[in-house]
Amino acid sequence: MSTTSPIHAALVLGSDSFRLLVGAVEDGTLRPLDSFHAPLRLAAALDAQGCLSPEAMHAAFDCLRAIRARLNDHALAAVRVVATSTLRMARNSHLFLPAAQQLLGHPVQVLSGEEEAVLTYLGVADGAAADGDAARTLVLGIGGGSTQLALGSGRRVQKVASLGLGTSRLALTFFGGGRIDAVSFAAAIASTRAKLGDEAPAFGPGRRDRACGASGTIHTLARLLVDNGLAGPITRGRLETLAARALDQGGGGAPLAGLGHLRLRDVTAALAILLGLMEELEIEELDVPKTGLRAGVLAELRHGRAALAA
Repeated sequence: MSTTSPIHAALVLGSDSFRLLVGAVEDGTLRPLDSFHAPLRLAAALDAQGCLSPEAMHAAFDCLRAIRARLNDHALAAVRVVATSTLRMARNSHLFLPAAQQLLGHPVQVLSGEEEAVLTYLGVADGAAADGDAARTLVLGIGGGSTQLALGSGRRVQKVASLGLGTSRLALTFFGGGRIDAVSFAAAIASTRAKLGDEAPAFGPGRRDRACGASGTIHTLARLLVDNGLAGPITRGRLETLAARALDQGGGGAPLAGLGHLRLRDVTAALAILLGLMEELEIEELDVPKTGLRAGVLAELRHGRAALAA
């Protein structure tokens, strides 16, 4: 598909997956031209010493070679590559990152949790602000290694937080060894609420007009709701119904529809985190925009941070 607008690419080396978005802006709107998603689960590949396994690194390098070939298919004006929680934490990231940069031909920026929250917010806000929407918006992002919260109005970010709480870590802690039951699930929700702790009031119902979920994990939960006959906005009631079915499968019952390659313990962990956040922050309904971190990276490439905050 041809375009006369500059083409930019954003690649996120995430804890659950590597995700590429190539797009051009036409008439003020981001038009996606290409995308790529590889579910590598780096967070689950950290060993007891906090190092990425050789097997995980080799799989990641193979994926980066495929992404480099994909990038070469486009006449790109700019490329930005960012890495999130697992590559922030991995004790051998100093071995991984130079090799990744060489394979891609582009530098890799390891984002702080707060920077990740800001960019995710900007990905949601850029399109809304272009439409004149200045509602006070809370944006949640759940990943394999961490969870981000960002609150703002229009393109202006007012408050961010990053929690050391992700689906892979929670799954290993509460659902390891195939133990998926109501007691473990309740404990996982309680752990999420405790992690949020003193941060909660700054993101509470009096501080926002709406709440959004903008991450691959939340998109997956939204799809599973639809696949299991629970279509509609994300509410605590719908999530609780889906969780009950996941726990039933964990006890030997019927499988969730649409689970595919997903692991039940990861889905159950994601449900616990999202329910814990929605309970603690008193969120009744969660919107799920199509944009998020990758779109935020592209927005910053186009405008620069100062222009976005203006």
